[in-house]
Amino acid sequence: MIIIFFGEMSDDEKDLIDRVFSKMNIKMYNISLNMLRNKFDAEEAVAQTFLKIIDNIEKISALPCPRIEPYCVIILKNETMNIIRERKKIIHVEDVDYFGHIEGDYDIEEEYLETVNKEQLLSCINRLSDDEKFFVHLRFVNEMKFKDISELLGITEETAKKRSQRILKKIRLYYKEGEKSRQYG
Repeated sequence: MIIIFFGEMSDDEKDLIDRVFSKMNIKMYNISLNMLRNKFDAEEAVAQTFLKIIDNIEKISALPCPRIEPYCVIILKNETMNIIRERKKIIHVEDVDYFGHIEGDYDIEEEYLETVNKEQLLSCINRLSDDEKFFVHLRFVNEMKFKDISELLGITEETAKKRSQRILKKIRLYYKEGEKSRQYG
């Protein structure tokens, strides 16, 4: 099928795809792997991303050079989020933490409190927009510096810092709202 796509493309478009693939393939795989924590899903996300890039090559080739990489990363983010949404529909036995506990060291109270806090934080993060979740993932899961995030998203480093501050403020607000509703609800 890809051969069919390449047959309909100009040499410039083929060169652009080759350059994007050469420059971003590993970076995209690492971003997706950090989000998905599964190499097969990460490979699938990258493959789907490049199929979308090929599908939209005319639009991408019309972009100014500095905007091409962020545009492709957004496509990757969307494909990765699609896989995450699909994955939420399936529960794997190996994902259940219960089976890994050692009887002697097991403190049910401590685990309950830790689980409640994680669930509350995840609930707060899930209230964010997809773009904000992606930013949180880049910053705190991938542990990327603001400079790297700014280059990846095509924004200034200062804008990346401000965006991080706004997102964290929003998460804190959601967290406090959740605590109040549990106290009074």
